[in-house]
Amino acid sequence: MGVKGWSVVFKGERLQAELLAAVLEAEGLRVEVFGDNAYGVGIDLTAARLMVPDDQAQTARRLIQQAQDAPIPPDEEQV
Repeated sequence: MGVKGWSVVFKGERLQAELLAAVLEAEGLRVEVFGDNAYGVGIDLTAARLMVPDDQAQTARRLIQQAQDAPIPPDEEQV
């Protein structure tokens, strides 16, 4: 399904799409998350699509790639 003027920049679990949407919105991009809402034990695992306006798609894909490639910092409480 396409929406004229918008590009899908991510397909995956709704929770991950919502987290990536927050990253993109923090960078000033317009973002829409589309998908069904189904929750189980407090976690939404349904499939979703993350969409941005066509003119922001390249920037969004770059930011998503950076977010996914970022190393997980070590737990500071571990010795």
